[in-house]
Amino acid sequence: MDALVSQVQAMARDADEGARKKIVDTLFSLQLSIESPQDSMQRLLYLNIYLMAIRIGCDLDFFRMLVDSPTPLTAEQVAEKCGTAPMLMSRLLRYLGSVGIIKETGADTYTANQLCRALAERGWISGVYHYFDTCSPCFAATPEFLKSTGYKDVDDPTNTPFNVAHKSNLAAFDWFLQPESSWNFTHFNNFMTVQHQGMPTWLDKYPFLQVAKSAMPEQPLFVDVGGGVGHQSVALRKALPADIKNRIIVQDLAPVIGQAQPFDGVELTIHNFWESNPVKGAKIYYVRNIIHDWPDGKAAQILKHIKDAMTPDSICIIDEMVIPEQCAHWQATQIDLLMMVTLGARERTQKSFEKLTAAADLRIRKIYPYTVSLNDCVIECVAE
Repeated sequence: MDALVSQVQAMARDADEGARKKIVDTLFSLQLSIESPQDSMQRLLYLNIYLMAIRIGCDLDFFRMLVDSPTPLTAEQVAEKCGTAPMLMSRLLRYLGSVGIIKETGADTYTANQLCRALAERGWISGVYHYFDTCSPCFAATPEFLKSTGYKDVDDPTNTPFNVAHKSNLAAFDWFLQPESSWNFTHFNNFMTVQHQGMPTWLDKYPFLQVAKSAMPEQPLFVDVGGGVGHQSVALRKALPADIKNRIIVQDLAPVIGQAQPFDGVELTIHNFWESNPVKGAKIYYVRNIIHDWPDGKAAQILKHIKDAMTPDSICIIDEMVIPEQCAHWQATQIDLLMMVTLGARERTQKSFEKLTAAADLRIRKIYPYTVSLNDCVIECVAE
């Protein structure tokens, strides 16, 4: 068995991202095929405890303690640093060690592993808070919500399990902008910066340099619509040669732009994508993980505002996953359900994107897939 494990680990080390994902998925399928019903139910029924225990670890910051310590720490030492009861800490660390979130090195003694190091990073810590505090209550509210609606499609952003869970009549993004939700919003934005960490990006597949060189000297190159804190625009600016000086513009609401860090050659501007776009005739209008936040009618409105700002040589890029018609990956399908319960929205198939873009007077010219499990794609559109 040890030799077999070593062989698989060696294969994974030498594999590219696609091949590594295939190995992981094959091993997961193997696990499912040899589990007994008892094994499977023990795993499934206790899934919520994973995130609960990790959330406590983030509160106490003991993942970072384990990462920073040059030697393994006992539960008693961690408890003393955290100011908790030793027995409580022993039970928490024992559980986290048993499920591989930290590494057990001896009796009641632990050190950091790869997963623990990730949980010491700001972006992933924010991801824990975002999913536990903002999303998990929505999951809990969903069964009763669907029963109460007669199991109809969830396509109204103000009538979702999110609204029940958070006792609000606001759409999720409007709720985020309320002063009392600023903590949740900060963690959401921090998480957005790492959610694709280590994965290929749109810049790895799309011929952005060729497109950039075709822009006229005074033409805005890149308008990042709903671009958050601008990390995609910064990545593009870093990837371009210094002699391409066309404008790169991030557009988002004032509270979001207020959290962005200035970067030379990237303009941070306040704009609401429900209004006409003030930047006309840019080479690329880019929307990343925006369209999946909205049902079809509202998504078409966003794209229509972009289309109205485009000139004949403009391109609209929709950077989102495209759900396969068959054999979709679990990492993609779980995000689809997340969109449903929190936003009344969804992920889309290629046929759905074709219908949506046509409603906004756009035509899909080419699709460039760039990740394996999520099937993230650059959907390149032109005006009809």
